[in-house]
Amino acid sequence: MDGLERYAEEVVERWKREISRLPFPAHYQVLDEQVVEIVRNLTVALLRSVEDESLRSEFEEYGRFYRFGEDLGRLRKRGCFSMQEVVQEHLIFRAEFWDHFRETVALKQVADYQLEKEINRCFDFLLQASARAYQSEFSREIRENPLRDPLSGLYNAEYLQGRMVEEVRRSLRYQHALSLIIFEIEDYHQLLDREGGERVKEMVRFIADHLSRMCRDCDVIARFSDGGFAVLLPETGLRGGKIVAERLSRFLLRELPSLTAGGTAPVLRWGLASYPDEVRVPEKIFDCAREALIAARFEAPDEVAVYRSAGSSGG
Repeated sequence: MDGLERYAEEVVERWKREISRLPFPAHYQVLDEQVVEIVRNLTVALLRSVEDESLRSEFEEYGRFYRFGEDLGRLRKRGCFSMQEVVQEHLIFRAEFWDHFRETVALKQVADYQLEKEINRCFDFLLQASARAYQSEFSREIRENPLRDPLSGLYNAEYLQGRMVEEVRRSLRYQHALSLIIFEIEDYHQLLDREGGERVKEMVRFIADHLSRMCRDCDVIARFSDGGFAVLLPETGLRGGKIVAERLSRFLLRELPSLTAGGTAPVLRWGLASYPDEVRVPEKIFDCAREALIAARFEAPDEVAVYRSAGSSGG
């Protein structure tokens, strides 16, 4: 291993140490071998560009080092990283590169602010490349995945039905709780006429994005109709399901007015059904949630209606 490669390996080890300290979910392949190799190659390329100014153009769009950034973005999207996590990882890489550089390189070179500016410009191109490739991969997945709703990126009705069958079987086998939240934008097609297609599309994407952010990884989030959304909650009983539904309802009631022309939130109707609380036949959980949603039309807007079985005392 020559001096340059040894130096690059030291930077990579620092980056790995800092990345490993972050609270990523357990299923993330944070130190995936391909990712580590890309970071190693980028470190070598950056170090070479410190000495050779002509190499810095290779970090620009369509350059050979720019493509490393694209590869990193694609891998992180496939690894379930959020865009925020991609940016965070990039900033840690940049910080560790410069910290090690300042600790090991002559002070005169460290004080060369023009050099630092040029190398940071290379880092900026790498982040741009990763972000573009990440978004492209996201769009491709939606286009090519028949189980995804193309507008919202959420799962579609077919996938939801399949997962409900799977989760119902699991709940019966292990005697675990299962809850389903469904909600609809009331008078969706009238809303389209009033607000226009683009504004309503923005609203659907906003709802989808925040459902994904506010729910757990194990929850199944779907758009089952034009104005209908569902959140399937494994291992969650009635009390937990109601807490989640009310939190989502309050958030959307507060945030959606900013997306409408008149500043008035569309009415959302909410239904909740839970097994074994109230729902006696788990295969009917969607029908029970739908029954609760219909009942919600007689309640105050955005109130969560809970399915109650015959003879239930409620409460």
